[in-house]
Amino acid sequence: MTDRLYDLAALDMDGTLLNSTHEITPFTRDVLNRADAAGKVVALCTGRCLSELWTYLARMPGISYAINESGGCLYDVRADRILRQATLDDAVIERLFDLAAPRDVMLQCFISNQSYVQPGDIGMMARYHIGGFEEAFEAGSIFTPDIRALWHAGGKPMTKFNLYFASEAEKAIFDGQMGELDLCVTGCLGIGYELSPKGAGKDDGLRALCDHLGIPVTRAMAVGDGNNDIGLMAAAGLSVAMGNAVEAVRQVADTTTEDCDHDGAARAVLRYMLGIDD
Repeated sequence: MTDRLYDLAALDMDGTLLNSTHEITPFTRDVLNRADAAGKVVALCTGRCLSELWTYLARMPGISYAINESGGCLYDVRADRILRQATLDDAVIERLFDLAAPRDVMLQCFISNQSYVQPGDIGMMARYHIGGFEEAFEAGSIFTPDIRALWHAGGKPMTKFNLYFASEAEKAIFDGQMGELDLCVTGCLGIGYELSPKGAGKDDGLRALCDHLGIPVTRAMAVGDGNNDIGLMAAAGLSVAMGNAVEAVRQVADTTTEDCDHDGAARAVLRYMLGIDD
């Protein structure tokens, strides 16, 4: 039990709130509902976009906000309203498509809160080091043979550009060409990048949500496991590393909890929001 209880929790999804089979357990769902009933604010904090969240949000009524697209989109679940949306500059998008074209890489682009991928890539996800996520991509994405052409034709804003490389060598070539672009860059699943507009990190999303609610960020808890959670950890009043977190997250976290297959995120909510040490 802790002497200080936090008012808001920002919870990463994959490897954190979800177990290793990408599911939310009944125990975790019950804890989120208990926190919500106690007047606490529980928010997802994820790189996924809204089209990849609908199924999960339907199963988690205790979630009231979603900091998604790695912080670029802030969504009020109960009001069904986007509170904040960052968008990529058109010239930057064109350059990213040009740089990616000769590389052995799988693209995922978020356009108006919808994930788009190319149909041929779904059977190649193991090649791009994201095998095991096929079902998540299939459930939340629209498949199109030419994402660039679809974006040109649709006239809708693009908000995030994900790249999953076949090898570190391919990624290194891209690294050497990307320095000219002013982007928020974080590592992602496999060997890849999440590319968002400047000011659209998970930490920015947390601060925006706290400002919206009038909750000091020092009263917020963050729970995560991956490199893209490090900025979020630094921003929160309490940072909690999952038992399965990478070493870099463990190094910056204030404390640790159980792993994702033992409801670690839910147990952190119990301890640090509800004052219950089970």
